[in-house]
Amino acid sequence: MPDYWIKISETEEDELTYHNYLITAKDRQEAKAFAMKFMERFIDYDSNPDKIEDGYVFCNKAVFVRLTDVKETTKEEFKQFLLKTHTINMT
Repeated sequence: MPDYWIKISETEEDELTYHNYLITAKDRQEAKAFAMKFMERFIDYDSNPDKIEDGYVFCNKAVFVRLTDVKETTKEEFKQFLLKTHTINMT
């Protein structure tokens, strides 16, 4: 089964944060469905979020979580992204 790079945006007040995840699924549609199920529980202290297009709203419309992109990738490509993002190069 192919791997999919899932990009999720989280907006709280004026602060925008992006999250990146890797999902293995049979196709893009299944990857999107898995991502939506994951996002429904994104904020664990709000067990009843409102569904919006491509996401959910939590905490009385204080936090918006949206699926911004689903693209096929490889574990190696995703790993390289994470290493690049989370590595401090002092040279």
